Amino acid sequence: MTEKQIADVSIIVPNYNNGRYLEEFIQSVLNSTIQPARLIIVDDGSTDNSRELLKSYNDLKFLKAIFFESNRGLTAALNKALEYAESKFIMRADPDDLLHPEKIERQLSFMEKHPEVDVLGCNVLYFSEKRKSINVSNFPTEHHEIVRTFKKGGHGVQHPTVFVRGEVYRNYRYQPLFPGEDYEILARMVRDGHIFAGLKDVLYFMRIHPESIVSSLKFEGIKQTFQFRDEIFGTKTSRLRVMLYYWYIKNYRKFQITDNPIAAYFSLALAIMVNPSKILKRFFKR
Repeated sequence: MTEKQIADVSIIVPNYNNGRYLEEFIQSVLNSTIQPARLIIVDDGSTDNSRELLKSYNDLKFLKAIFFESNRGLTAALNKALEYAESKFIMRADPDDLLHPEKIERQLSFMEKHPEVDVLGCNVLYFSEKRKSINVSNFPTEHHEIVRTFKKGGHGVQHPTVFVRGEVYRNYRYQPLFPGEDYEILARMVRDGHIFAGLKDVLYFMRIHPESIVSSLKFEGIKQTFQFRDEIFGTKTSRLRVMLYYWYIKNYRKFQITDNPIAAYFSLALAIMVNPSKILKRFFKR
């Protein structure tokens, strides 16, 4: 069997109690057409079988498993992973998600052909615990569109999909406040003039389940994101705007995780009422 090409890429992954998904995630990395030089998984004091499972991969040469004795938080795990990410390129991923087999190859190819780009995202297929496809994201692909989205307080790229030049990523660290850490670090990169791009291709599969970060939405998290926006870009966001965005996201997430189709589309209708332009753009600007 022909050995796969090894790319100068480090994948950084924070893990907390995702043992039931870890094997499938690692297998998706192994199934990639190009292998990473390093897969860095920081276990943040898990109390499930994550630790034992990661240790069972001792023979996987590119895996670097780091264990915290107690739970220190998502941003601490990400910052620790960054300390070990010495590759030319650094990817983010979450252990309850899956990589498309060609994600590394396609993003690497794009970055090599476009040396002016510092941060590259891609689109996402959201799927449920029952492996049912929910919907596909519609993130912007051009730098000016991505910048405009971040300056509005939105996510111009999906954080776990980013493929970043190592010389850029290593200049940043995640701040301790959570949630909103994903918006904050990428918004600072936008502010500092780094060039962003996004692939229209769906190269990442995001699992939506009750324990996932995207499902456990709270108002304070949305409020924190807009506070970051105001601090970074010098804007001023009203409480009404924060509330409307919160209700939009909350109902859209309900649509994603609700099995009952009537209840799901009722939540979608509420999301459209609160933010019609955003939700319609998400579905129809393909």
